[in-house]
Amino acid sequence: MTLSHLKTTISELSTLSISELRSLNGAVVDMIKHKRNMESTLKKVGLSVGMSVRVNHPKLAGRELFVNKISRTKATLSIKNGACYTVPISLIEY
Repeated sequence: MTLSHLKTTISELSTLSISELRSLNGAVVDMIKHKRNMESTLKKVGLSVGMSVRVNHPKLAGRELFVNKISRTKATLSIKNGACYTVPISLIEY
């Protein structure tokens, strides 16, 4: 979808009723949740215990961490000196 096509679509939203906008909003939110779920599932498949990873967060920037445990939405990571962090899978880069 091009930017000009998107702008015309957004301008057409003013013609919709409130109930139609609510149902459209619900569909958009559901699609966003589905795409985030798919991204985290794909990322989780690539993770394994003992793997060396990095985290996209200023607190842990530039540090090499190792995966200790993988949960449904988060992973427990540790640094060589023993400090452990529980991090959302979406922030993990490998």
